[in-house]
Amino acid sequence: MSLRPGVRAVLAAMVLAITTSACDDQVKYVPWFATMTSQPSVETYEAEPMAPVAGTVPAGFERNLDLLAADTLLTNPLAGTPEEVERGRVLFLQFCVVCHGDEGKGDGPVVGPNRLPPLPTLNLLSERAVDLSDGYIYGMIGNGRGVMPSYRRVPAEDRWYLVKYVRKLQEQASAAE
Repeated sequence: MSLRPGVRAVLAAMVLAITTSACDDQVKYVPWFATMTSQPSVETYEAEPMAPVAGTVPAGFERNLDLLAADTLLTNPLAGTPEEVERGRVLFLQFCVVCHGDEGKGDGPVVGPNRLPPLPTLNLLSERAVDLSDGYIYGMIGNGRGVMPSYRRVPAEDRWYLVKYVRKLQEQASAAE
C-alpha cells in the first residue's frame, strides 16, 4: 500500500511536530543547554537593584558638586589657548550675555527698569568676581544661586570654557584700567 505524496508530507509534518515538542523537557539534559535552565538570575522586581560602589560615578553620568565643594575641589583643566577662549566666547554669547552683557559688566538686555534690577553680582568684572575661584564659577554655572538659574544644560566640559572666557574678560578689564 502506497501513500499519496500529499498524505506522506502531512504525516511527516505531524511526526516532526510530535518529536520536537517531546524534546522540550529533554533539552535540559543536553550539556550545552543545561546552563540556560539552571543559571542564577533575578526575576524582574525580585530583588533591589545593586547600589554603585562608594565613591564611583556611573559611566556617562555628570557629577554635580555644590558651590562649596566646587570651590575647594575643582581646578580648571584648560590651558587658556585662543581656541578655548573663543569657544568660551561663543558659549558666553549663547547663554550669559542676556544678563551679564557683552563685556560682562552686568548690563545685559534683561537688566534695567521693569526688568531684572542691576545687581552687583551680575558684574563679572567686579573685584568680588575676580576673587572667585575657577571652581566656584564652574559650580555657579551648574548650580545657580540667587537670581541666577542653574545652567546644567551647559555640558560640564563646556562650563570650563565659559570660566576661561570670563577670566579673559577680567584680564582685559584690568589691563584697560
